[in-house]
Parts: sequence; C-alpha cells; structure tokens
Amino acid sequence: MHHPITASSRTARTSRRQPRHVAGATFAELMLATLILGYTVVGATNSLSESATVYNYFSEGAHESLMLAQEIHEAALLLPWEVEAGAAATFGPDVVTIWDLHEAEFSPPRSADYAVVVSHQAWTQKAEIDYVDLGDPTVVVDPDVFAGEVQVRLRVTILEGQAEVDAFDWWMTEPEGIE
Repeated sequence: MHHPITASSRTARTSRRQPRHVAGATFAELMLATLILGYTVVGATNSLSESATVYNYFSEGAHESLMLAQEIHEAALLLPWEVEAGAAATFGPDVVTIWDLHEAEFSPPRSADYAVVVSHQAWTQKAEIDYVDLGDPTVVVDPDVFAGEVQVRLRVTILEGQAEVDAFDWWMTEPEGIE
C-alpha cells in the first residue's frame, strides 16, 4: 500500500533534518582550526630546538668547568680553617683544613663529598688558596709581611686533558673567632 505524500508529512520529514550550518564546519572554522594547529606544531618544534641547544650548552664546555670548580668551592666551605693536631682528613686522604687545598690537584675530579666525578675522568681540578691584596686582588701577598688589607682567595683551575678550560675565583671568609 502506497501512501500519498501530503504537506504535513513533508513538513515532518524536513523538520527532523538539521540545518546545514549545524551539521558541519564552515570554511572559516576549518581555517581557524588549521591555523591553531599550525601554531601549536611550530611552537612545539621551536621548544624542542631550544631544548637541544640548552642541552648542548650544559653538556659541553664552560658549564662543565664551572660545575667542577663549584664542587671544590663547596668542599672548601665545609672545611675547617684550623683543627687540633692529628685531626683526620675530611676531604680525601690529605686535606684536613682549607689551607690543605693550596696546590691540591684532583684527577679524576671530585665532588664536594670527595666522590669521583665519573662523567669527567679526563678532567682535572687544581686548587690554590692565597692571600691577596684587597686593593689589587691580582697580587698575591704574604700576610705576615704585607701591611695592607688582605683577603683569602680560592682559585680553582679546570683542565681537560692538558688544556686549561677556565679558572674561577671565590673570596673566602674565616669563620668568626678564628684569626
């Protein structure tokens, strides 16, 4: 049996359909989505590129020498300036006081707790402890003879193989009550 199509049945069928603009995205919406996606991809790519550049800086060169020098500086901050005779070494086999760092050489390099820095086996840390003229810190002086003001300087020189990579200086201050 065949039913004739009436105006009321046609209206019922078309009212069930959704308008065209609701059923899909417009060209402008697609372009906007593409633009946002493009910016996201470019931003992620730039971020990865910058991360690789920063990693390269931190894995080679100047940063590594600073890190190794800071290990000796941190150890020096923990060392006493004076001890009783016969005191045990606190940084390796022969460093008892901060003054024992003068002309000390650590190859392979050491961390602040004297552990070997295994990632830098071919590097060397050289430490010097000197009194310098406070008016001209480039001049090393004998505090028993020098009449001016002095400051204690810790200099750590870092070598990779035989080549000097860098040298770093820190001012050291004796703890209160020690002369």
